[in-house]
Amino acid sequence: MQNSTDCLNLNSELWLYREDLSTRWYIMLVFAFLYLIIIAAGIIGNTCVILAITRNKSLQTVPNLFILSLSCSDIVVCCTSATITPITAFKKEWIFGEALCRIAPFIAGISLCYSTFTLTAISIDRYILIRFPMRKPISHYQAFGVIALICAFAATITSPIMFKQRLGEFENFCGLYCTENWGANESQRKIYGAALMFLQLVIPLTIIIISYTAISLKIGQSMILKGAKKQKADNWEMELSDQQRIAVKRRQRTNRMLIGMVVAFACSWIWSVTFNILRDYEYLPELIKTQEYIFGIATHCIAMTSTVWNPLLYAVLNLQLRAAFIDLMPHWLRRRLNLEGDNSSPLLTHPTMTITNKYGSTATQVNARSTTLCT
Repeated sequence: MQNSTDCLNLNSELWLYREDLSTRWYIMLVFAFLYLIIIAAGIIGNTCVILAITRNKSLQTVPNLFILSLSCSDIVVCCTSATITPITAFKKEWIFGEALCRIAPFIAGISLCYSTFTLTAISIDRYILIRFPMRKPISHYQAFGVIALICAFAATITSPIMFKQRLGEFENFCGLYCTENWGANESQRKIYGAALMFLQLVIPLTIIIISYTAISLKIGQSMILKGAKKQKADNWEMELSDQQRIAVKRRQRTNRMLIGMVVAFACSWIWSVTFNILRDYEYLPELIKTQEYIFGIATHCIAMTSTVWNPLLYAVLNLQLRAAFIDLMPHWLRRRLNLEGDNSSPLLTHPTMTITNKYGSTATQVNARSTTLCT
């Protein structure tokens, strides 16, 4: 037994009294491997998205500006939350200094809010575009303004986290600990946590579900109406209807990609948010409570996979971004993967084709690369 004057190692005490699995080296090794894969895939994938959009003028549409900002946010998450949190969770003490004690949780809170608010903005923009096709879409400058407003609002509602973080000693344990300290106002912390969850997830996801449901219904009605008109049309009108049907399918593919982004994000973060809320209100089951650290790390690791899913969805469901990703590869790698002269995208293989623009009229594009990614 150690003397009362000696500090205690928290990892040793947790294993002694709880047999906490987060103190075992093999568990640390498994999670270190998982986090390294997530960080590498997240940084590489989102960097490819940023390069693809910034280097291709035709990809710099308003929806893609939001996607670009999401990729920037995900890279910040990979460099901060995905690195600092697991190290601290396994070491059980804070080694990153007082400044990061306040800044790191603040950045994590902003990134979650920013992602959900941006996905909400994309869904609203898509709904307005499809519901009111004759209405002028928002400009690039307006999109930058929306992004700035989202950043400001996300920083505002998560600012209490930064002001409540404290770095100090904990009883007679060794090292320093970064904790969220509300003093005598513990009930306020619970209220703030619940309110933040509603602002971060519940309200945005509700708006997103309503928007994409309305979009799906609108597209479905458009296809039915166009099908009815096609039966009564002559040959020229039938050709026009076919072109419009192709445009509808393209919109459906884009909507599937955007809906996939929302589903992947929600499935990644729901576990971590639920775990934190149950812990704040002391509703964790006894089994989870005895292994609180390992469950906390596991749910956080799942949440960090949100930085990986978006680039994968772009590559699978979007033909132009997929082609832009291939263009970023070195020639030797493209040859090895048999991607030279990829014919998967009709937008990239036909020099001239007729498409339907945002306002429902048809126009002939001399260069298919000038068509927008999201219409």
